[in-house]
Amino acid sequence: MEWDLLEKTTFWVEDIDLLGADLKEVAAAAAQALGLDTHEVMVVDVRQGLVAFDILRRQVQAESVAGKKAEILKRLQEVPGVIIGPKAEVHSEGVLGLIALEPAEAQKILVTSARMTSEITQAVTRRALVFASGSEVLAGKIRDTNSPYIIEVLTKAGFKADFGGILEDDLVAVVNRLEGSLERGYGLIITTGGVGAEDKDCNIEAILRLDPKAHTPWILKFTPDCNRHHKEGVRIAVGRVGVARLIALPGPHEEVRLACQALLEGLVQSLDDASLAEKIAGVLRKRWHESMGKGGSEHHGFQGYSG
Repeated sequence: MEWDLLEKTTFWVEDIDLLGADLKEVAAAAAQALGLDTHEVMVVDVRQGLVAFDILRRQVQAESVAGKKAEILKRLQEVPGVIIGPKAEVHSEGVLGLIALEPAEAQKILVTSARMTSEITQAVTRRALVFASGSEVLAGKIRDTNSPYIIEVLTKAGFKADFGGILEDDLVAVVNRLEGSLERGYGLIITTGGVGAEDKDCNIEAILRLDPKAHTPWILKFTPDCNRHHKEGVRIAVGRVGVARLIALPGPHEEVRLACQALLEGLVQSLDDASLAEKIAGVLRKRWHESMGKGGSEHHGFQGYSG
């Protein structure tokens, strides 16, 4: 379980003195006591009876910190030139203050924290937000049938689903809206539309901004013509930020229905992000292949694509 130090990265030891000690060895001993790499802790202050350390990272494993006072003092005492006094104590602020706990008390806090984290995670993952996309929807030229459908399906599946509004055809604006949704504690964020080959389609790129490792399988590919089609084809996306999933689906309603069914099946099956993305993409590719098999070429099949 990871804890965020929230800028409180310093701890200090009182009733300690140094006599010809190597500060790198002192810092390395403290790092080892906390289960960190030796380069992730440094000594930042040395005074009479006090040595201060700084952890050079924001997240730490809770189990490596809580109740580690005795381990830190033991490791420091083993370093040549370090003198630990009988009243030595380890102090800090914020999360690192848990270092000073007794092991039994630390274990109770870890158990309680893990349970609370699990409960919070479950609550977040069941909160969903659904966005429509595009200037046509904003202008009222196209009625948004996707969002009400997805919200209804998710609600029946046990989610608390809300409508997030309509995303503009602007990459920065979309990224900002999605980031805001994450900050509001939504664990499943779905966009529809904005995944096609036109230069205004930017929902895939927005998710990649937030999760550069997002899975973005192709649904349909062709050669860009630099006129209407500026990209290689149509994709969907499944990304992740923390416990939250970001899903970008196409715009056509029938495709949304198929993709939504695959999404729910994948969630029930606890699929990882890559498998979930491929499951959704698979049903959409199948629809296109079947459609093209009924007499349309791939390029012709794309002309009616409105996502």
